[in-house]
Amino acid sequence: MRNRIRPNTKNKHRKAIRDVIKSLSRRILIYKQSRKLECPNCFYDKLTNRSTGKCKWTLQETIDKQAEYAVANPNTQTCDTKAPTNIRYKWFRFGRCPVCNGKGFLEIKRRSWADCLVTWNPRARGGGNEISYTPAGTEGSTVVQLKADPKYFDTFKNCDYLVVDGINCKISRPPILRGLGVQAVLVITAFTTDKSKIDSSEIIKDYN
Repeated sequence: MRNRIRPNTKNKHRKAIRDVIKSLSRRILIYKQSRKLECPNCFYDKLTNRSTGKCKWTLQETIDKQAEYAVANPNTQTCDTKAPTNIRYKWFRFGRCPVCNGKGFLEIKRRSWADCLVTWNPRARGGGNEISYTPAGTEGSTVVQLKADPKYFDTFKNCDYLVVDGINCKISRPPILRGLGVQAVLVITAFTTDKSKIDSSEIIKDYN
């Protein structure tokens, strides 16, 4: 009599919950923790954890290596969006490396997608499921709750930030698993890090 709920009942409940999430869910962009790679263009100083300011290659070698890299990796992206994302070899005499900007390493973006049931400001009652824009910004709608399949647990647990409805969000607490007797649904709570821009009498949905 320790467990009065039959396994078949638990499975039906779990399947029903996941079907609801799937039918009402929206696509959420998940940015995982960036992967750091030593800059291929300059020498790295392990004592200072920065570039030495000296190029590894000659001018002709950087031209040849960059041409080979561009063909083999046309869609590579880094976290530095101010510079061309597919540049890995560029000659310089001395000073700041043009590839890593003097950091000595490159941060490679890693991202994934997940289908989630999105609820903005879950504590509000009768407030709907969308952000309410006011002159004060996203007042009262800075918290967002996501519900997803438990298979995304590790992805959300180790993520850097999320993009929900075009807005950057940070996870406020570790994701938790909830359900009837078994792990039925994954619940994630996050908060917005963007602020809306206000132009005179209208609110513009524009974020930095």
